[in-house]
Amino acid sequence: MSSPEESFIIREYKPADFQAICDIDRKCFSEAIAYSPEEMAFGFVQRGAFALVAEHSGSIVGFVLAYQKKQPIGHIVTIDILPEFRRAGLGRKFMEIAEEQLKARGATRVILEVSVNNEGAIRFYNALGYATRRWLRSYYPDGTDAWLMEKALAAQRL
Repeated sequence: MSSPEESFIIREYKPADFQAICDIDRKCFSEAIAYSPEEMAFGFVQRGAFALVAEHSGSIVGFVLAYQKKQPIGHIVTIDILPEFRRAGLGRKFMEIAEEQLKARGATRVILEVSVNNEGAIRFYNALGYATRRWLRSYYPDGTDAWLMEKALAAQRL
């Protein structure tokens, strides 16, 4: 039997994907905290930014956006997966690939922000080795607080 993640194709983002990822972000987050298309575009022009998308049956079903914030810190900006495709290993795969790409660019740590109310995401990041580092008051536009989470990346093996 094949694993669920084998039914996904993960590839580099292309500009033609932009509208689809904006739509996915609005389906994954409330209107109050979803990125506007302008904010999403701003994420892509950050120095060292990259994104991966996942396709299933020819449609984009999720993505991760990250960038090299500054040496030696990588930043996961957002990871969005349509609800019907969650819990199939895709989020873990996105994070593994993004962390490897950040490490290849010189990151030794990765940070991300997550709503204090998003218990499922907090558990997910904890399971991947992320730890809460700081409470960010009114981080989101709707006034919701966030946790700053961080993970040390393992050193490259020679």
